Amino acid sequence: MTDTTTIAARRYSELHSGFQLVTAVEAAIPVSWLTLDLVALERKPLPVVDEFVLRLCQHGVDTIPDIAAVLGVDHDVVQTAVAGQLSAETLDYRLRSRPGQPGLRSVSLTAAGIKAVTDLETSTPQRVEQPYTFDRLRWVPTEHTKSDIITRDEARADGLVVLPSIRTREVTTQDVTPRTLNMLITDTEDDPKPTPPRRPRSSAKLEVLAVEAVTRQPRRYLPVVLLVYSALDFDEVRLSVVVDDLASEAHSRALLEAGGVEKLGITVAAPVGEPELPAQLLDQRTPYDTVRGLQRRADNTPPGVPASTGDAASHDSTTARAELAALAVRAVPAFEHRELLAHGLRDARRRFLLITSRLRGAVIDPDLIAELESMLRRRGLVAYIAYGLGHPDDEHDTEAVDRLRKLDERFPNFTLVRLRDALPHCLIFDDTWINSSFDWLSFRSGQERTYRREEGTLISAANIVNERHAEAVTAIELNRKAK
Repeated sequence: MTDTTTIAARRYSELHSGFQLVTAVEAAIPVSWLTLDLVALERKPLPVVDEFVLRLCQHGVDTIPDIAAVLGVDHDVVQTAVAGQLSAETLDYRLRSRPGQPGLRSVSLTAAGIKAVTDLETSTPQRVEQPYTFDRLRWVPTEHTKSDIITRDEARADGLVVLPSIRTREVTTQDVTPRTLNMLITDTEDDPKPTPPRRPRSSAKLEVLAVEAVTRQPRRYLPVVLLVYSALDFDEVRLSVVVDDLASEAHSRALLEAGGVEKLGITVAAPVGEPELPAQLLDQRTPYDTVRGLQRRADNTPPGVPASTGDAASHDSTTARAELAALAVRAVPAFEHRELLAHGLRDARRRFLLITSRLRGAVIDPDLIAELESMLRRRGLVAYIAYGLGHPDDEHDTEAVDRLRKLDERFPNFTLVRLRDALPHCLIFDDTWINSSFDWLSFRSGQERTYRREEGTLISAANIVNERHAEAVTAIELNRKAK
């Protein structure tokens, strides 16, 4: 269960000094999928050496040694270029009879070569139809492709927070100038490894001379990550937008201009606070700042990548990862909860237990159900999911409940329970227990925009986890029998 929000949260949790990251949520930038009628020039450029070979031949420099001397390159480089143009039938290469130079081979332009040189200098404007994505938050065309964007129904089904448009009107030809389009095309073709991925183009370069019409512009959405920060010492909320795994200052500024926090109705409420822990665990608990320091060091290189010999940063990353794993009781930053849930689903081998408040279809989607099915097929594993905690039925998505009930019917090692009593939230998998008030199966906010800077505790002491698991199972079973 790849989670782009976790990547963004880890990378940019300290983006704003004096602020702490409250949450990272899936969001969507409104875009228009434009079809443009353009007047453009299309050029088919040759490799640089090949082009200069043809141009020099046109001006009478017609031997390989002379061309190499003029260009200041090795004889072999020119010879390779000539061979390529011989295959393209733009050059002729034969013995020439010259006074004092018997048996000298020279190159000359063929009819196709003369045309190629002419085409390098001139081309005919043509009318073409091209699609572009238009960012309605920044009000500029972008390089994103059709595969990057989604429909309104898909955005709604995924529970994305839809960011505002800076303008409500339709896009006109005044908004998509030749200059902005040419900048996109140049960036696309000149960058061999573009980030983010660019629109694939033909090898021919296109220079837009005029935009004649915008013929179609259906509304679509570009999935992004919205980071919500809260000031540590005063009452202020800041937002940042992460596009293609990179923090976009331009989008963050545009969002602020469009109304930002007020427009989206975002509020940061006081944390509920994690369920009570025994005093001995609180005494052992490694605090937030220490944990984040280790996580920042650990993130210098991806897990599983061996440290290079002599690479101090890689060795430090490996050391920090080991130190983090060795902490028996430690703080869990808000953004790490989703990562731990994914880790539990992927790696649990003996037991999995989750107690949470509400069930949301945007979280309990086909991908999460597939993860649960894969986990439940593991031999010897027993799983519980308990939900409710005093919340009425209309606060749970019917589709989400139905999906989990079907799993309950199919797998004898899985128990789904609607709680009558309020039990503390928790996630347990094998010998790991996360004690937290995090809404494990309703973290995609839907229409609600109230967030809390919740912090949890991870406990990996086997005897303590065994005791907590037994208590939770007993409470779940009593709730099930009480129905």
